[in-house]
Amino acid sequence: MSEYDDEIEDEVEEVEEAEEEEEAEEGGEEEEEEEEEEEEEDEDELKDPLIAERERCVNSYACTGFKHAFEACQTRVNDEGVKENCTPEFFDLLECRDKCVSHGNLFHILK
Repeated sequence: MSEYDDEIEDEVEEVEEAEEEEEAEEGGEEEEEEEEEEEEEDEDELKDPLIAERERCVNSYACTGFKHAFEACQTRVNDEGVKENCTPEFFDLLECRDKCVSHGNLFHILK
């Protein structure tokens, strides 16, 4: 699993925990709920466009071969117990992703 996948899983866990906390505090005061909603809105507005661009690039047509090779290597190592690591495949995927990000429209968004 790549570092990016770990970041996504962490973000999903944080959102789920926040939702559980909100459900537990439903009986709380209205002022607290309004403050929490404002904080969540602020957090939603501050999404990093680089993360979205990286995800788009990893799933793009240009990087599908590298992504497939990396996933196949991970499957081979995890299922068959082959004593190798997938570092070359991972770096190839990262290189493809970074080239795609650099040629993408990220800098137009960040003006």
